[in-house]
Amino acid sequence: MYDHIREDLRGFVSADIATRISIIQKDVWIDHRASDEIFRIMNNMADIPDRTNAPALLITGEGGTGKTTIISQMRRRVKNSNSLLMIDMAEDLNLGVKKNLKIELANALGLPANWRSGAQNGDLPSEIKEVIKLRKLWGVAIDEMHDALLRPKQEQRANLSILKRLLGPEYGLVLFCFGTGKARQALRSSFEFERRFYEVKLDDWTEDEKFRSFLLEYEESLPLKEPSNLYSKKMLDTILRLTGGRMDKTIDLIKAAACYAIKNGEEAISAEWLNRASKSPWSY
Repeated sequence: MYDHIREDLRGFVSADIATRISIIQKDVWIDHRASDEIFRIMNNMADIPDRTNAPALLITGEGGTGKTTIISQMRRRVKNSNSLLMIDMAEDLNLGVKKNLKIELANALGLPANWRSGAQNGDLPSEIKEVIKLRKLWGVAIDEMHDALLRPKQEQRANLSILKRLLGPEYGLVLFCFGTGKARQALRSSFEFERRFYEVKLDDWTEDEKFRSFLLEYEESLPLKEPSNLYSKKMLDTILRLTGGRMDKTIDLIKAAACYAIKNGEEAISAEWLNRASKSPWSY
């Protein structure tokens, strides 16, 4: 029974409505080909022995294509990730202040940012190098990379200089950078950086086997008593029409539609519930 549901979740089918909705609304990681490729690349780069210039990976995609979700899985999926430094360059919305790459690097290392007067140049204090060697760090992951590059020319040059030094023989750190297409454009302004970064672009879903496989696996995480057949032609087309294939919109739509189905006692997602969820996702 309930072989359309993941085995570890089948017991929740008989739970009360509130419990089942809480299961549906939890974040769920579904492996798919694009993410598998990215983690495979990261692990292969992590295995590269010391050389003159370390490898660099740029993962690009517009908001909602799954970059943040991949970052959240790096500690679990990338080998020796405890020795991988994580930096988020997203602007502080509360303060309306753009972050400084050098200061964020120091903060991630637990160093006091007492060199703020020189924050706009590409020099790196000797303390940074010492801590990196002491902690045996092998790489740096930078989220919202475009926010570090779309700066006035002087600061942009300083940040590119920092990246160059991190990749070079002095530090030899592998770089995993995440950003929008604007990050790619900024890096292409320098031929040296364009050739150093290997890029993987996260695209929206389309009607293909990859998307069908994703929908099949996602449906297995929903404690609904009846199969919804999200991967069927009719359901897939409806989902693409309502979401444009954007990852976050797709997941939010399915979650809301599943909640509608449970609340209304139908126990399966239908095109009706998908349309209702698209118009009013929180009215179930």
